[in-house]
Amino acid sequence: MNVYIMYRYLIWIFLCLSVVMLVSCGDAPAEGSGQPSRQGPPVTNVRGVVVDTLEVANEVIVPGTFEAYEQLNITPEVAGMIRSINFSEGTVVNRGQLLISMDGREISGEIAKLELEIKLAEDERQRAERLFAIQAISEEELLRAKNREATLIAEKDLLEVRKSKLNVYAPFTGQVGLRHISEGNFVSPGTRIATLHQLNPIKLDFEVPETYIDQLGVGSHVTFTTVGGNTLHNATIYAVEPGINPQTRTMRMRARVDNREVRFLPGRFAQVRLRVDVSPGAVMVPSEAVIPVIEGQMLFVSRNGKAKGLSIRTGIRTEKAVQILEGLHAGDTVITTGLMSLAEGANVNVELIDFSFENNF
Repeated sequence: MNVYIMYRYLIWIFLCLSVVMLVSCGDAPAEGSGQPSRQGPPVTNVRGVVVDTLEVANEVIVPGTFEAYEQLNITPEVAGMIRSINFSEGTVVNRGQLLISMDGREISGEIAKLELEIKLAEDERQRAERLFAIQAISEEELLRAKNREATLIAEKDLLEVRKSKLNVYAPFTGQVGLRHISEGNFVSPGTRIATLHQLNPIKLDFEVPETYIDQLGVGSHVTFTTVGGNTLHNATIYAVEPGINPQTRTMRMRARVDNREVRFLPGRFAQVRLRVDVSPGAVMVPSEAVIPVIEGQMLFVSRNGKAKGLSIRTGIRTEKAVQILEGLHAGDTVITTGLMSLAEGANVNVELIDFSFENNF
């Protein structure tokens, strides 16, 4: 009897536990039952940048050539023998410095002879004036004596000018190149002795396509690089050819370059970089933010925590940045990552990154 009661009691406990387990399982939705979850909509973590404006421009590269600011051949004006050369090849000479002297002994002798003749002519003229005063000679004889004295003085002055041309002086400060004559050589007028170059400042000549000539002119600043170097140097345009080359459709311009360290030499090649089509308030975004679509191009911005697609029109493009002409404004947050998985109205959590647009122009 006791065994039977105990058996019924155990069955009752088992049934109670089973009911409790069934009730507990019924509180949670079954997997795949289609019942809604109590969690909110998913949020996509992305990165983005805040749009800003800056000045950008297209860069056009044209070839350029350096020219000496001043350059001339050192030549004598008269024939003669070189007595002394007063410069060394490759050195800098100052304006007014004596460069060469020629033998002037013959001219000096002719001047000394004329001085004696002038003295005699002066005495004859004075004697003629005294005789004319007492009516001893005619006026014609007096004029003849005066003319002889004046003629001799003019001949002496002419010889003095010729003698001054026996010395050649530097017309400006510059560097002398290689000389082509030696002391003792007889030279004629126009014989090239050496070449004098003024290298600081130095000129940079280049040609600008006709399309951009209205955007450049006297006072415009350009930059350039030389062969084998990546350093940007500055130059200022100071002269423009008043006409367009009909064969190349370009205009020749000339810039002045500071060359105190003599880094640039005449004839050296340069790549001149021209900034044209300047936009002072351009809206720029990273290039990876732009998505090509059938209708054109678009990008996503974050507004109130949601992704919004915008149709855009682009302008200047570089390796890392794109100018947006229409569809975007300064202050918008442009999404740059996770673009393939974004949809209109998707919840996004944007991590702002620093993107320096200035380094891309």
